Amino acid sequence: MPTAAPSTMHSLKDLLVEQLHELHASESHSQAVLARLASAASSPKLVEALRGHLDETKQHVARVERVFGEIGAKPKRLETHGSKGILEDCAEIASRSKIDPHVRDAAIIAAVQRLEHDEMAGYGCARTWAMLLGHTASASELLKTLTEERRFDESLSKIAETLNKAALEPAGSTR
Repeated sequence: MPTAAPSTMHSLKDLLVEQLHELHASESHSQAVLARLASAASSPKLVEALRGHLDETKQHVARVERVFGEIGAKPKRLETHGSKGILEDCAEIASRSKIDPHVRDAAIIAAVQRLEHDEMAGYGCARTWAMLLGHTASASELLKTLTEERRFDESLSKIAETLNKAALEPAGSTR
């Protein structure tokens, strides 16, 4: 949960707001990290996928902000332990210079997929709670983002099929 003064959670709406804060923080922080990962990646397909998702991520932030508006809450700038740790792992991978490019690409995909799976879980829960609370427009917005996150995860898996094979034999290996 977010690193802020503990909030009281007395209702499902409180829980929804808390989840939206986490999603907003994750998406906001992801923007800078995705740009770094795209610069560090060597596969043109991976670079294209990361840059495309960076554009989507900007839309995700705007959607979460619209959802806050519909439910009568405001986003707070918070850091979450989960997404912060994953994003730090991603940034660390991007900064490694003495790593085979195929291996780095495989590591980037693995780290980004961990982040995406965390976000998919968050969007799925938030969508369900919004629906239960009668916020159908918000549920629809959250479903759009959940669908885009799933699609991105699937595209990373397809890219990984090729990249992981290339990472089996590091460059310059004499096997």
